[in-house]
Amino acid sequence: MAAEPMKVNGGTCPSLETIGAFLDDRLKERERKVIADHVATCETCYFVFSEASRMRVTAPFDSAQGRQPKAGAAPFTPRRVSWQVALSGLAAAAVIVLAVNVWGPFGASDDDAALDGLIAAVGTTRTFDARLTGGFAYAPVRGPVRGPNDAVNLSPDVRIAIAEIEKQHAAEPVAAAAALIAGDPDRAITVLEAASSTTPTDAKIASDLSAAYLLRADRQKNKADASKALAAANRALEIDRLLPEALFNRALALQIIGQNEDARAAWQAYLTIDDRSGWADEARARLRILSTQP
Repeated sequence: MAAEPMKVNGGTCPSLETIGAFLDDRLKERERKVIADHVATCETCYFVFSEASRMRVTAPFDSAQGRQPKAGAAPFTPRRVSWQVALSGLAAAAVIVLAVNVWGPFGASDDDAALDGLIAAVGTTRTFDARLTGGFAYAPVRGPVRGPNDAVNLSPDVRIAIAEIEKQHAAEPVAAAAALIAGDPDRAITVLEAASSTTPTDAKIASDLSAAYLLRADRQKNKADASKALAAANRALEIDRLLPEALFNRALALQIIGQNEDARAAWQAYLTIDDRSGWADEARARLRILSTQP
């Protein structure tokens, strides 16, 4: 489906119909990438896309993701109807954009909503071993996202979710999750270290910091970062001893460091609070590997 142009701010942008087709997954992969690239760099289209995404009707329980709709969510209706209602015309969008330019951000999502959007965009794609908090779905690691052009390997939906977070939540912990998905552990560590210093009793921040150090340890083959990951996971568990992500990251850090006996005990500890999920299956697989090592 070709993008129909519309003139905004003196430039050529996709039509509202094309943005709707993007939201409905009716574009081919190449076209989706073109629209994603444009939306990530065009303030006007970015705002239109964000508002359309926010106003789309929430679908009911998704068994693949294991996520329930939030309280008060509207019943499901086809997405083609919902985005058209949300974006009744370019004139309305232009008025909103003008209001944004004059009065500042309009209808900005909070951190939780931004994280929900990132989780939904990521789906069952996983590119590193450590676990992030927030409810990311389990998936086997499909291979690392590496190199200076990491972003081009991400799906258009993920790239847009990351761009939205960078625009609206750049200094918040959710930006660290976005940075890790984008393959940038250094940025994630910077954000989370700052957040941890101001909110030292937040177990999720400490657990995600552990994940960030684990990713950098893997990238740079640096056991010092694995030790920092272990310390961060231990801090998280001092605050919340049953936090699954922290238990998982602690066991992973011990395994990377080479403390095999402690790692076996840590994986067993994880299985006491989760013995049925895909994460539990992975814990058991790691235990089998450790059982063959001294």
